[in-house]
Amino acid sequence: MRHLLRALRFLVLLFAYADPQNLGATPNAIGASPPDTSQVQQWCKTTQGLLSSNNDSAEVRSREIIRVSRQIHYAYGEALGYNLRACALRNKADFSGSLSCSQKALTLFETQHSSMGQSIAYNTMALTYKRIADAQHVALLSRKALGFAHLALLHARKGPYLKELGKAYINAGIIYRDLQQPDSAAACYLRVMALERQYGLSATTLAICYADYAQLFMDAGQQLPKAVRYLNQAVALYKQEHNATGLEHAYRNLSCTYLKQGKRQQALAAANQSLALARTLHDPHRLFNSLEVAYVAHKEAGNFKQALDYLAEWKTREDSLVSLEKTQVVAKLEAAYAAEKKEAEITRLHGANAQKAQELLLVTLGGVGVSLLLGLTLWQYRTIQRTNAQLKATNKTVLENNLHMREQAVRQKTLMKELHHRVKNNLAIVSSLLRLQSNRLTDETATKAVREGQQRVEAMSLIHQRLYQTDNVTTVDMRRYITDLAESLLTAYGYEKDGFDLTVRVEQPMLDVDLALPLGLILNELLTNAFKHAYQAVAYPALHIYLGHDAEAQDGGLLLEVQDNGPGLSQYQWQQSSGSFGKRLISSLSEQVGGHLELCNASGTLYRLHIPQHALEEVA
Repeated sequence: MRHLLRALRFLVLLFAYADPQNLGATPNAIGASPPDTSQVQQWCKTTQGLLSSNNDSAEVRSREIIRVSRQIHYAYGEALGYNLRACALRNKADFSGSLSCSQKALTLFETQHSSMGQSIAYNTMALTYKRIADAQHVALLSRKALGFAHLALLHARKGPYLKELGKAYINAGIIYRDLQQPDSAAACYLRVMALERQYGLSATTLAICYADYAQLFMDAGQQLPKAVRYLNQAVALYKQEHNATGLEHAYRNLSCTYLKQGKRQQALAAANQSLALARTLHDPHRLFNSLEVAYVAHKEAGNFKQALDYLAEWKTREDSLVSLEKTQVVAKLEAAYAAEKKEAEITRLHGANAQKAQELLLVTLGGVGVSLLLGLTLWQYRTIQRTNAQLKATNKTVLENNLHMREQAVRQKTLMKELHHRVKNNLAIVSSLLRLQSNRLTDETATKAVREGQQRVEAMSLIHQRLYQTDNVTTVDMRRYITDLAESLLTAYGYEKDGFDLTVRVEQPMLDVDLALPLGLILNELLTNAFKHAYQAVAYPALHIYLGHDAEAQDGGLLLEVQDNGPGLSQYQWQQSSGSFGKRLISSLSEQVGGHLELCNASGTLYRLHIPQHALEEVA
């Protein structure tokens, strides 16, 4: 049976390749006329230019170059196409895809014994591993990138192939800088300048060298005017070549250098130019670096709100770069595992079918002379046997699927814990930044506002901390959360636990995180208000918190009560404070969860937040 299938496949392929239409097919995606090798080389040059301005178009063109080169049997053009696609995928942070294309390009160049081609491929692989090392902060990957750069140098010297030789020295210099070896990096850049004086290099190669050489002075904090001079020379060359990628990098380094010189306005202008260019390049790695520089520049210039916005976006980009690579690796492993399991199952079924066919033939030949009753009995036996085998196979499949689902559930829970841990860490960073900023402020009102913002961030951080410390990553233990939040604020406002009557009663301890987060922020505002205003003239302060079923409401729902024993707060006083950020935050979050907030005076101030049952179901 297997040999018959192979023969049929061979005949189908034979007729397909013998079709005159296939033999005469011509590409139509890049050009209407039949292409030749010179046209492919021209398309490669055009696509190379697109890498610095329109990365998506460059990837599309590179795939077309591969297809056309393969059709006209131009292996060198196919290798160049794979290398261009590797560069485009690297700019999209698809590092595994980039390395796969680079390896295909290298194999094609090796079969043609092309030293220049091998230098091109090794240069691409070196820069890709450098990007991976930047994203994961792994020195071992940087050293691997350096090894590829040295291989690119080895092959480029055989020509010498000046363009690739200059690129290889520049790549080695960049990687040496990442490995904290500035002297080795400087030696590489000076070799490029020597090549320029001896042979003359392209403006783009020289611009890259100037920019990277200037970065050594910038990192060392020495000879900063010299760094600025080289960077400005790089900017001029990049503008001449219309190289947006290089301009973004040069402006980014200019911003850092100006900051070290104390020139904040020049640093801010350069950072803004770098960020604007990065947003047009569709390169996650470059946008990540430019966001970091923009954050620092705006913070030093005193634009704290814009700085915090850039910081948040920067952290998001950092997580997405790491998460994207991890997701791609996991997906490929799962696909390989599924394919291997499917192939094994197909092989097993082929063997089982062949064995059953042989058994059926033997039974048929042996049962010719047997009576009808014996034949019927044998037929029934075979039917039962096949049914049992199918049931066994079905049970095995069900068990394997259940095991796979359990593994996926464990993996998903681990990823969710990691996510909440990262969110908690990011909120902790924001809280620390707010604390540091408040210490530098002299205006009491501004200091107070920043510290209140810090407390709100810490309230959210506490929820994410609860989530990653438990096995249940979708619900929050409200009893522990409310107790920790109240005690934290009590200590923050200078009260002693022994001299304070704190009562926490929670009848509904577990809440979904989508409801727990806004409730936590509302509770933070109410508790903060009590600690700030309620106990100034109270000898023994008391605070009572209740979260549970609303017995007074007809439809049930959830009730949150916060009561102090202070002088009380009238409706008029509450309405007078409508302009405060805290009250606006409480009102907005109450509307978000579908709740209604009431204010009462009962031996102090009593806040009652009622959330109807239908609103709880919508939030859940």
